[in-house]
Amino acid sequence: MNTKSKTVAVCAVLTALTAVMGAIPFVFLIPLLFACVTQNVKISAFMGLVFGVISFVYSLMGGSVVAAAFVQAPWIAIVPRIAVGFIAHGVFVLCKKLIREKGKVSRVLPYSVSAAVGSLSNTVLVVALLMIFMRDTALGDVTVYLYLPTMLINGAIEFAVCTALVPTLALSVGKALGKRGLVYTSPKKAEENKVSENADSAVVGNADNACGESSGK
Repeated sequence: MNTKSKTVAVCAVLTALTAVMGAIPFVFLIPLLFACVTQNVKISAFMGLVFGVISFVYSLMGGSVVAAAFVQAPWIAIVPRIAVGFIAHGVFVLCKKLIREKGKVSRVLPYSVSAAVGSLSNTVLVVALLMIFMRDTALGDVTVYLYLPTMLINGAIEFAVCTALVPTLALSVGKALGKRGLVYTSPKKAEENKVSENADSAVVGNADNACGESSGK
């Protein structure tokens, strides 16, 4: 499977998961954040777009004043989520560069920080835009402004869930995907891995030659 096919496969699976998890409270954001810590920035931003579009589609079914606001201003459902893709991925890359220590905590920390910042930025951006542009939008007697405490509570729960689950999924599922070449590796790291693989192949080849010569004698 070439790189393009792998990218399409990963995006298709993450899109399907986003569509399914959109119906489950507090886990809707997980596929996007998973992409941000296992894929490149383009896929992260694309999954932000997917998340935003699916969020808008769900809002067409109604059910809350936030859904009503998204129907009237679809860009609020979409644009902040694309930004989340850039932000969460950028934080992950930055943490990987800054944290040089070896150890379990140091290994998990970039994933946890990225998930936390991604979830927080999603809540802050969406809530802020709703308050600025759609605060008087109402569903029955409830306006977006009156719904603010509920949005903040939901955001806090989502923050805790994402911070706890994303690192676990990235380190377990991501490891399995990495063996199949489905996890993003920076060009520098990829080159290092290639050099390492070539060195290992050379060592194995030399050992086989030595064994062959020994057998010939």
